[in-house]
Amino acid sequence: MTKESVLLVGSGGVGTMAAFALEYSGKAAVTSVLRSDYAKVTDKGFTIDSCDYGHVEGFKTTHIVNSVEKAKQFGPFGYIVVTTKNIPDVTDITEVIAPVVTSDSTIVLIQNGIGIERMLFKKFPKNIVLSGVSLIQSINRNGYVEHTTQDILKLGYFYNSALSKDLQESSCRKFIDLYSNEKVDCEYDEDVKFSRWRKLVYNACLNPICALTGVDVGRLELFGGIDNIIRASMREIIKIAKSDGVTLPEDVIEFMIRCDDPIYFKPSMLVDVEKQNFMEIEVICGNPLRIAKENGVEVPNLSLTYALLRVVQSKLKEEKGLITVPKERPAPK
Repeated sequence: MTKESVLLVGSGGVGTMAAFALEYSGKAAVTSVLRSDYAKVTDKGFTIDSCDYGHVEGFKTTHIVNSVEKAKQFGPFGYIVVTTKNIPDVTDITEVIAPVVTSDSTIVLIQNGIGIERMLFKKFPKNIVLSGVSLIQSINRNGYVEHTTQDILKLGYFYNSALSKDLQESSCRKFIDLYSNEKVDCEYDEDVKFSRWRKLVYNACLNPICALTGVDVGRLELFGGIDNIIRASMREIIKIAKSDGVTLPEDVIEFMIRCDDPIYFKPSMLVDVEKQNFMEIEVICGNPLRIAKENGVEVPNLSLTYALLRVVQSKLKEEKGLITVPKERPAPK
């Protein structure tokens, strides 16, 4: 059997487990692009402790490279899977993957956020773009991957009017077949928009507030943050979603608050702050606020959260040399 050539960009906790699932099926040959872990993984592979697969030593994909340019030798790729942090204010992912995108490439975005397909369609107007909503909890710490909840992945397609629906659905179902095995829950998503807004109830509220306060979800509740901040913010996300044509059930609030029980879980933005990494503030918080503004929805809690996140992100940009602050504070005009 000829294996499908798949490129994976982003070997964090989510990406590494996606690569493992694709290789585990025996139907895909994965080329993974690694940066900081490249030397270590090339030498010894990943060490994985997984609730799905158990303890694994020395996991490597079929090919390992340290740049997308170097991956070209193993193409062309039927699927380009992007699991990097989605930070358009820092990195344009369309430019990163451009060297390997062909007319036959399907781009799979296993990433957070709303409106993330727009940049892809602008750059690659005739390519299929799939939406992957992952509910996995998995963290990569320098080549050691701790995977603590089942790999649940909902896959659908971002509708591209330049292509037939049948073609887009067929490509999506083929990828589901590549990814699926008895360990994972990978299913077709008929309503991508609903799934993304639903996940935002968690990601646009618990994620940033934990990052700004420096506490995990459990402590945030113990210290009063859930009742005083989170519930109101979640109701605002539900309001924005409704203005965008998506009706979310009220019980989604309690589900998202309780979904990390019983552990003291650190959401990804909090981990980013602790590691001094950039946060996904634009796709998770900025885009929903822009939709709210377009539709005339008042969201004071989310607006304040986003404003504070931008300050923190700008501070990190200054520290990393991406922006320069003038030596003298500019006088107001």
